[in-house]
Amino acid sequence: MQHEVSRYLFLAGGLVLVLLGVAHAILTPRHPAQSTGLSPSDPQLAAIMSRTHVRLTRRLDMWLAWVGFNFSHSLGLVVLGGLVLLIGRSEASFSANAAVFVPFASVSSAIYVLLAAKYWFRTPILGFGLCCLLFLSSWLLWFSVPDGR
Repeated sequence: MQHEVSRYLFLAGGLVLVLLGVAHAILTPRHPAQSTGLSPSDPQLAAIMSRTHVRLTRRLDMWLAWVGFNFSHSLGLVVLGGLVLLIGRSEASFSANAAVFVPFASVSSAIYVLLAAKYWFRTPILGFGLCCLLFLSSWLLWFSVPDGR
């Protein structure tokens, strides 16, 4: 019974990761004139970003780098969450993989909490905090049952 609850907590954490990744993609502006949640509050900054190149190459302006960063970040969250959902899809899959992936998901989400606390804002802090809590709870339940599963 504890292992089934552990699996459901693991799945819940994965679902939160997928939702955070999708929300991040939706809030990413596609072009400088588009106003979304992750757009600069000053529209002139978006225009300046689209005219300012990175030092590595003149092919890439800061706007494209910003959009690419945001979409790749979104993709990473969706892939990590999808991996968690894939592993937790059945009791057999979870039992076979929990020893590696529950700690991995816990540590990954804890790192995201630290990043969110230092660089981002309240919603990602709360979202990743929830993921971390779910994954850590799953981990505690999984490893609290002696001799496996």
